[in-house]
Amino acid sequence: MNLASISTFLRSPRFPIFMIVFVDVLGLGIIVPVMPLFAQNQLGATASQITLLTSIFFTAQFIAAPFLGRLSDRVGRRPVLIFSQAGTLVALLMNALAPTLAFLYVSRVIDGITGGNITVAQAYLADVTDEKNRTKGLGLISAAFSAGFIFGPAFGGLLAAQFGPRIPFFVAALMSLATILLSTFLLPESLPPERRKREHTAANLTPKRSNWELMRIPSIAFILIVGFGTQVSFFSFQTTFVLWAEDFLFPNEPQAYVTQAVAIILTLIGICGVITQIWLVGPMVRRFGERHLVIGGNLARGIGFGLLAAFPTLFMTIATIPLLSVGAGVALPSIVALLTFAAPTATRGGVIGLNQSANALGSILGPLIAGYLFDTVGPNAPMVAASAIMLVTVLLGLNLYRFPLQRPHAA
Repeated sequence: MNLASISTFLRSPRFPIFMIVFVDVLGLGIIVPVMPLFAQNQLGATASQITLLTSIFFTAQFIAAPFLGRLSDRVGRRPVLIFSQAGTLVALLMNALAPTLAFLYVSRVIDGITGGNITVAQAYLADVTDEKNRTKGLGLISAAFSAGFIFGPAFGGLLAAQFGPRIPFFVAALMSLATILLSTFLLPESLPPERRKREHTAANLTPKRSNWELMRIPSIAFILIVGFGTQVSFFSFQTTFVLWAEDFLFPNEPQAYVTQAVAIILTLIGICGVITQIWLVGPMVRRFGERHLVIGGNLARGIGFGLLAAFPTLFMTIATIPLLSVGAGVALPSIVALLTFAAPTATRGGVIGLNQSANALGSILGPLIAGYLFDTVGPNAPMVAASAIMLVTVLLGLNLYRFPLQRPHAA
């Protein structure tokens, strides 16, 4: 990326979106290595109760995300984005002040109901990018995620070790407040009234499409299935990773040490993810296309989870970071891009919201599977399940070649 490209990026609407998602994920990254051990050691939660926190959040998001996506089609992206960020702020403050586990559950419901940040950010980027550059544009979301996870986990681990496990939640709340200010003062509306009216008029000239009708479009349905399986696999891994690391990588170490060590691992994952988004996604999309990247990315992640399950050591954990980061970095934006190619233009926000709901459904089931397996079979069982499910999505993904989802090429 040269200076001219950087200058263009800083002047474009993509920069505020990047910063909003980055700061939002920075706050999330701060609490990721802290929440499981905080719930376990301070509030007495079991592995199943800890993973249920994630399932509750995504259950609420599953219900709310399509509504928020369609609402952003009608009233614009910016107000919905601000509303969703306000809900995150309230939830983080509740986490910081939680006297019991039940309080955490309530905060997860609030955050899930208002959790349209990423859905609307994806729709925003789809608004401001043409089809030839859409996958790269949507990759900006993954880049912001990765950048947030470079700094967030390390900072959160340090805060928890030095000041206690509640302080990271307060700091994350400040980060969330910053995203609200960014949205309010730096973000222009990508779907102004005249464009909404034009697209609404165009939509009225075509048959209405409900969520069910969109899901009956074969290409959309199959992409959603692949995305759903990907999320089930990832959250079978993610929600028990800290507890898995405590048992296998850092046995008999104090909570502060485990939190900091896991934070460093997550930071390395974030660094690898940023490298993927900046230097690899664009060339790989041009070279291989989105369908190849969905299959190849999920294959890399499935192999990575399998290696962790077979060799649960610190060395193998570090060695699999490129597989997990690069795999996610190329597969996830490619799935969203394929959906936008398959969806009618006027339903873009709605179909991205539908994708968020499918992801949320996978994110509900994945933690439930992981918590049950962790408590009843053993700490390594969720990792085995994550690998097996991800490899199934690879087999399912081969069916994507049945559909005419060609990325437009420049002349």
